[in-house]
Amino acid sequence: MTQRFARLTLALLLLVAASSWLLAAGAPVTLSGELVDMACYIGHGASGPDHAKCAAKCALMGQPVGLVSADGKVYLLVADHADGGPYDKARKLAGEKVEIKGEVNSKDGVNALTVNEVKKS
Repeated sequence: MTQRFARLTLALLLLVAASSWLLAAGAPVTLSGELVDMACYIGHGASGPDHAKCAAKCALMGQPVGLVSADGKVYLLVADHADGGPYDKARKLAGEKVEIKGEVNSKDGVNALTVNEVKKS
């Protein structure tokens, strides 16, 4: 009976550990919205068609880029360590409406979106 209890306890601990790891990894999502340069967006709320040229210039200069999703939530874009190409493509679309497939992770109040695919919408 003690051995059976020990096995059951171990199985439950492994299940909890595995589910925690999966949640931390971020679930795949598809989000749509506007790509903004974070410096102007956070600094003075700049976005939209009137700001598109500035957003593209700021992204080209190296400013961080984010996605303002359709529901108004803001995500800092980050590159996938295995393939940075989609992230680089997203940076070139600053100021545009896009659709991004990737994983969302949050830490200390910051929402990040790892870019796996991006296309203009």
